Amino acid sequence: MNLYLTRAGRLRRKDNTLSFEMMNLPEEKLISDEESEEIEYMNPEKKHALPIETIDAIYVFGEMTFNSKLVNFLGQKKIPVHFFNYYGNHCNSLLPHAEQLSGDLVIKQAEAFKDQKKRSAFCKALLDTTFHNILSVLQYYQRKKGSLENEITKIKNLQESLNACNSPEEMMGIEGNVRNIYYSSWKNWIGGPALNFKRVYHPPDNPLNAIISFLNSLLYTACVSELYRTALYPGISYLHTPQTRRFSLALDIVEPFKPLIVDRLIFRLFDRKEISDRDFRQYTNGMLMTDEARKRILSAWDEQLRQTVDYPPLKRSVSYRQLLRLDCYKLIKFLLEDQEFKPYRIQY
Repeated sequence: MNLYLTRAGRLRRKDNTLSFEMMNLPEEKLISDEESEEIEYMNPEKKHALPIETIDAIYVFGEMTFNSKLVNFLGQKKIPVHFFNYYGNHCNSLLPHAEQLSGDLVIKQAEAFKDQKKRSAFCKALLDTTFHNILSVLQYYQRKKGSLENEITKIKNLQESLNACNSPEEMMGIEGNVRNIYYSSWKNWIGGPALNFKRVYHPPDNPLNAIISFLNSLLYTACVSELYRTALYPGISYLHTPQTRRFSLALDIVEPFKPLIVDRLIFRLFDRKEISDRDFRQYTNGMLMTDEARKRILSAWDEQLRQTVDYPPLKRSVSYRQLLRLDCYKLIKFLLEDQEFKPYRIQY
């Protein structure tokens, strides 16, 4: 399971497990490094013992104090820690020493990046699956709500145009057009929050943009955790330009999973009225999620990641989180054995 720490506090090792002590700090208050040294902790009975053996990754959303003893302990247990800032944006990850190392695979990754044919094949397979998954969502709501024929036709035409692309930049341009058509259709089943919707990133300007950005960050960090458990080097990507401060391969891998995991969760939250405009507030020129809303979304997110689907190649059910790692393994076979890369496709 994942551990989500949304309150400020101190995380430390106690014997062979974890102990979390919450700070006497009002929610939604930012503190400086100097102030954090002076904050008193709650009474010992407010401490929480956390079973280390059941934790896959830790997500930190509040002010957190810890020491090198804890870092060493988490490293021994192979538990990554992902940090999010006050505004809900992923800002850093603390990863243990890699479980698997393969110089041969890193060389193959670099060679594939320089090989235009192989890089193009990966990008086309990735986006073709992404468009398939987007179309699956639209076709589901077409059967349920109707009035989506034009959007489906436009995206199918753009999907076919992938074959004529010669560079990742061209493909990303098509992907942007597909996303615009896709997002414009959300008003048919979400209603008010998606009316006149336009994707805005930094900072998000409305509740829907805020929740999309937040969940995309969670999906990205989930993929980083899964990449860490493979021998892939996360800094070499193919569709997205490699970046100096992000694990850009995770940005590639998650593309087909956004309609499957992120978008489906958003639709469910709005359909069940578990999220509303009251869960967000304006700050400077952007939109900020309340602490209570973040907790509800994190609970729903964790449930979504643990959801299982039938996976015919293994003849058993696997969770959405495991699907991310399985696609990483498919990429390894694509690089080392020249097997066709086939990301996971939604089966409605």
